[in-house]
Amino acid sequence: MKHLFLLFSCCVLLANAQKPALVTRVVDGDTYDLFYNSKRVRARIAHIDAPELKQAFGKSSALQVSQLLNHRIVIFDSLGKDLYGRVVGNLLLNGKRVDSLLVRSGIAWYNPAYGEDLLLASCMLQAVSEGKGLWTCGTELVCPPWLYRTYNYENRLRYCRGCSVNNQSTFKN
Repeated sequence: MKHLFLLFSCCVLLANAQKPALVTRVVDGDTYDLFYNSKRVRARIAHIDAPELKQAFGKSSALQVSQLLNHRIVIFDSLGKDLYGRVVGNLLLNGKRVDSLLVRSGIAWYNPAYGEDLLLASCMLQAVSEGKGLWTCGTELVCPPWLYRTYNYENRLRYCRGCSVNNQSTFKN
């Protein structure tokens, strides 16, 4: 009986974790303002990292995500908060994982430092092999945001300039 109660409690908690949210603003490729749980929250997608706005492909990434998500209802699964007070979680749009859509389109990285996810690793390998988005010019000129944020101005110019091709990935959802 005790096990049945624990199983039921876990199911209730999981069911309550996934709730509808309205995307009210796209801040950048992986950070959004949501109307969630009857309040406005700043949310970040777990397991991925999109280019910073001042980084190569940063504005393009934010624009494409805006076109995909702005003023849309999504399902948000809160996993907790990050160091900056943002709610971290997973997003579903029309039953599809937004993180995999972004990584597969080449406008975000899968970052294994945020946790292991074989689907995202596969999506990124596919985007790289097809030269999508960030990967248009191959892997040599690509600078992940977690490195970009640590570099000073000189090193950003040296290692994070990206390529001159302005690739506009398209989403198929």
